[in-house]
Amino acid sequence: MLEELYLVRHAAPDRTSAVPYHTPPGPPLTPIGEREAEQTGAWLRGRGIERLLASPFIRTRQTAEAIARALELPIVFAEGLREGAPGEKMNQIRARTAEVLAQLDDSQLRRVALVSHGAPIRSLLEHTSNDRIDLKPHVYDNGNCAPTAAVWYGRRGEHGAWLWELAFRPSPDAAAPL
Repeated sequence: MLEELYLVRHAAPDRTSAVPYHTPPGPPLTPIGEREAEQTGAWLRGRGIERLLASPFIRTRQTAEAIARALELPIVFAEGLREGAPGEKMNQIRARTAEVLAQLDDSQLRRVALVSHGAPIRSLLEHTSNDRIDLKPHVYDNGNCAPTAAVWYGRRGEHGAWLWELAFRPSPDAAAPL
């Protein structure tokens, strides 16, 4: 049964590209996004993460690749973590992300990181908190509940309730060229 969960929003995507945002493959990361992903991987290193799952979109794939290098883990791609499709409702996103979570909960894994998008992360936070989490203080770019490459850390408390905190966000130094 899961004890700890790391919900990672993809790093900064190239919103200026002509690639549609909400349909696969979606836009790639910007150079800033690549640096953000490296910072996130470094922060996650040493936390005992046993499995790394990611949405199949290119921006999550590239973010997960940087994290996978830091954790020395393979990436498992999960369709249930993908970006919300045009016209897809939040209850549909919640159903598919809840299914991913149920499968993980039925496994022997204790610590897992999921690399996804704003809407799936919001749905997981709401689902695991029985809609009790207050996300009003957490409104970032384009209304997302996490900044790019940020990590929500959840741990199972008493009676199985999940306790959440926005535990990491890349430093502004990610914007500086290497």
